[in-house]
Amino acid sequence: MFRSKTRLLLRRNATAQLHRHFGTTAPSQGSSALFEETRQLETLLDKSDQYAQVAERAVLEVSGRDASEFLQGMQCNSMRLVDQGGPGMLAGFLLPQGRMLADAFIYPKNAGVNFPHPVFLVEVDAHVKQRLLKTLQFYKLRAQIGIRDVSSEYGVWSVWGPGSAALVGSQGQPISHVPRGSLVFKGETSAVADVWLSDVRAPEMGLRLLLPSHKAPSLPGGFAQRGSDDYKLRRILKGVAEGSSDFVADVSVPLECNMDYMRGVHFNKGCYVGQELTIRTHHRGVVRKRIVPVIYSPAQSSHSAENARMRVDRSFPQTQLPAPQADIVRVAEQAPADAKAGVQQPSRVRKVPPGKTGSAICNAGLALMRLEHVEQHLAQPAAAVLQTVGADGTPLVVSPWWPSWWPASAA
Repeated sequence: MFRSKTRLLLRRNATAQLHRHFGTTAPSQGSSALFEETRQLETLLDKSDQYAQVAERAVLEVSGRDASEFLQGMQCNSMRLVDQGGPGMLAGFLLPQGRMLADAFIYPKNAGVNFPHPVFLVEVDAHVKQRLLKTLQFYKLRAQIGIRDVSSEYGVWSVWGPGSAALVGSQGQPISHVPRGSLVFKGETSAVADVWLSDVRAPEMGLRLLLPSHKAPSLPGGFAQRGSDDYKLRRILKGVAEGSSDFVADVSVPLECNMDYMRGVHFNKGCYVGQELTIRTHHRGVVRKRIVPVIYSPAQSSHSAENARMRVDRSFPQTQLPAPQADIVRVAEQAPADAKAGVQQPSRVRKVPPGKTGSAICNAGLALMRLEHVEQHLAQPAAAVLQTVGADGTPLVVSPWWPSWWPASAA
């Protein structure tokens, strides 16, 4: 009896420590000045109305009377959110082992002569299109569905800024300029596209539109078109993972990629491919690694991170950026061994890398980091220096931070 109570208390204490470190309480962002700097980075490109085409995306079409049930069992979000039409949603296709195959957006096709015949458009990274298509065809079996590649028929656009909210209306606040003949579903419609979604992965991400490949969004005059690199930079600064450089096939776990924070996982939907690992990780309440935004800067001879400024450098040589999945190592500075002689021991490099790099542009990127190392770096940047190596061999200091939109308590 005594031993069982002792084990229970030890287990509770260990669980409380883990939750304090990784889950229940929002991690410290460091100094208030650092928090303000990172907050400015996250909103750097949000001040004006803009739109851009999203590069390297592909679209698959799944249609037929069994399309909704088929997709319900193939990915980790709930098709009940979209199977009656309306805006699309974020989802993830998993392997049976629970690892990521691809992140995706699933849109109901809201227009057509056969509506409401079920037709769904699945937007994915172009680099994983063929593998996902092959996987869907493998699991099709006797389902009454058709699967085809329609990438050449569609283009993906992102619209953001203060005026983007006015492009979406509801029954309570109808849009006065909805084009004649447009369809309204579930109390919501977009005035600029029939196939769309409100990008809720992070605050102020705006709208995501799926338009015919020959067509650009018809927007009010205040919207300025930007390049696809501006969309990528904005996404990275907000800490939003997207595509095969961040969601590494056969390796990534949905919760480590913040799919739960970005509303891409439905924990009450029932069975789907790869469910076991995702649900087990969720109910354990411990996620030790997550994708966070980082800033790269040239390494100093002293290995100090104090000189690494949290700012975007558009002139940063792109050849110096690290390749995806490069190791991030921790370099811990040591106190002088002999203060009188002024002799300093060499820095010690940990053998187990605390992180891996992801997508990057300018001097900003995403990285899958162990949260304990991020917390230690924010608390003492000079004592917990993180480094990686650029594609050309240049040593780079890695400065991570917590996205401000992360919830105060774990899901």
